[in-house]
Amino acid sequence: MKYLGMLFFVLFVFTLGVLYAIIGEGDFVNIIDTADGTFNYNTVDAFTSSALANMQPLPHISLSTPSDLDALDASGESEIERDIFGALGEVIYIYDTETKEIFHEKLDDYLCGVVFAEMPSSFEVEALKAQAVAARSYSVYKALYSSESERAQHFGADICTDSAHCKAYISYENACLKWGEEYISPFWDKVKAAVSFTSGQIIVYDSEPAIAVFHAISNNLTESAENIWGGDVPYLVSVPTAENENAEAIKDFSTLNIYKPEEFKSKLVSNGFREDFGGNPESWVGEITLNSSGRVDNIKICGKIISGKRLREIFSLRSTDFYLEYKEIDGEFIFNVKGYGHGVGMSQHGANLMAQEGKNYEDILLWYYMGVDIINIYDN
Repeated sequence: MKYLGMLFFVLFVFTLGVLYAIIGEGDFVNIIDTADGTFNYNTVDAFTSSALANMQPLPHISLSTPSDLDALDASGESEIERDIFGALGEVIYIYDTETKEIFHEKLDDYLCGVVFAEMPSSFEVEALKAQAVAARSYSVYKALYSSESERAQHFGADICTDSAHCKAYISYENACLKWGEEYISPFWDKVKAAVSFTSGQIIVYDSEPAIAVFHAISNNLTESAENIWGGDVPYLVSVPTAENENAEAIKDFSTLNIYKPEEFKSKLVSNGFREDFGGNPESWVGEITLNSSGRVDNIKICGKIISGKRLREIFSLRSTDFYLEYKEIDGEFIFNVKGYGHGVGMSQHGANLMAQEGKNYEDILLWYYMGVDIINIYDN
């Protein structure tokens, strides 16, 4: 019994040590390797429809100061009621999907890595400022309103570095390793200035942080959240944008995806399409229905209706703003695609065009996010 008691005590101390490492360092993936980092997010372009119904803050600490970590229990929850409108020293916790580690940074330092990764740093400064505010709003929203399952996918962190789930991110050090510090430094300074100028600023709707999603390129209208994710979000509605008027100046504004009939059929069949492909391939494609923004809502293939979103996934199209036809003379199915991304929220290239026309970042944000306000979380 004596040795059994000693063994129990050693195991208890070891357990406390592990919990302390998990809570204090945040790097628990290296201690308890519970996953391989490959998740089935079932998301489209950094957003999930579940977020629409998940509008209540959770009790997790988010955007916390290091001293608050002492209040965390083993489940990662806190008894402390905190408000995001706090001190300048607040940090955000990020799950790195490549290293499978959690790290933390001051919010603006993290946003420099996001803006650099998400928007060309050659863009106009006002466009970069708009991107910084949109990314900050999205990050604050994710930190406050992530569901239990979403946070579990991040191993308890506020956000991750997977652009297909949250936002792309690169550190200054990694950017320098990839492209060289001499090349990177002036661009990073430009991004850092845009982030610093807008420090603390977020987009709110009815006093709540906005889900400030964005995309690369639209055609002549952005998309509404309702068309993509099925839930109405008052500030994520379709608005005019000017990319189509400047198409020649935008790289890959239009793209072509071309498939021979057997390859076209194989792509569909391998993704569960079981309809009869009999007859001339020209007869396979039927009526195309467009939604309110001019993108493909659905299309008939071999008599079966399939959504534009699903076709985009199957054929790796850059957007759902496409036209599909069969060219019999060449024996090819051709997707003529315009734009890039889901189309919801701010268009990055549209923002850059507005900046070139003399609009400031507030003009840009208030154009792409309908009926919102821009506030500074550090003024409260």
